[in-house]
Amino acid sequence: MDKKVYFNGIEMPTPASIEYSNNKLWSQNTGRSTATGLNVGDIITIKKKLVISWTWLTGEQTELLNSFISNVNIPSFTVDIIDEAFVRHSYVMYAGTPIYKQYSWNEKFQLVQSLNVDLIEQ
Repeated sequence: MDKKVYFNGIEMPTPASIEYSNNKLWSQNTGRSTATGLNVGDIITIKKKLVISWTWLTGEQTELLNSFISNVNIPSFTVDIIDEAFVRHSYVMYAGTPIYKQYSWNEKFQLVQSLNVDLIEQ
């Protein structure tokens, strides 16, 4: 099984971890019944959210990821990934704010120790 992650058909570095969530979007009439205290309303759809973490990235790998997750000219992109049920799916997603942890400023050891970002289905 191809476990690789692709953004717009381009292979990305292998993630260290991926968290999946299925976020329910509710109708406008959603709330609590004042009579019973039970939730009321309808689920309109379920949208996927991914929290992806990469570790020990080179500058070139970070630049490739940034060309999607930190690019104002590409507000959303296609993410092709194996989901939590181990089935390959494609989602149109946008990126939240990426967080980078630098390992060292020493020229011999310039690596991104970790890069974490949320991807939210559009």
